[in-house]
Amino acid sequence: MEYGMIPFPVDKTDMVENILLDLARFAPPPSPIGYPVNVSDSLRGGLSFMEGTGGVNGLFSGSLLPLTRVYVSMTNGEGNILVAADSMAERIRWISSRGGALAGGPFSGGVLKDLPGKDWSLVGITTPGWMLLFDEDALTAEQDALDSDIHVAYLPAGESVIGFLSPDRSTAETLSLLTEYLLSCLPFREGDE
Repeated sequence: MEYGMIPFPVDKTDMVENILLDLARFAPPPSPIGYPVNVSDSLRGGLSFMEGTGGVNGLFSGSLLPLTRVYVSMTNGEGNILVAADSMAERIRWISSRGGALAGGPFSGGVLKDLPGKDWSLVGITTPGWMLLFDEDALTAEQDALDSDIHVAYLPAGESVIGFLSPDRSTAETLSLLTEYLLSCLPFREGDE
């Protein structure tokens, strides 16, 4: 895991929401497949099956869904946002280029390889086009469209789940738990109880 830490004044808690929104709009650049090779026109038709390796109906495909977790720590009148992801360099550039979320201007911090020793509370999880929030009042999984670009998924805030999703957990561990938890939060079909 890699981390980015953003300090903020405690009276500017809207920065946390803005960071979540910015990260929900972030999509990592596609990884190039193979090596660039010039192919003659007569052979291109046979390679057309390699084009369009993206997802299905706008969904991502690949090894792991690009998750970003956002945590907050409030101590001694100051706050810190911790962004945790497999790769932070592109996310830092994205957050810096958006600028509006950061009261003090562009984020100038570096990528941290070690988890800063603070008491971190999970705020939300983002993936391209989605924010996942834990709601203490929710009984089942629900979703809402925030705008045309972002959907919000609400899951019940189970203490064991929140406790498990610490910043040092890998993306694979997080995805595995979230998938199982989401399935357990789905309501039964009408009439099937």
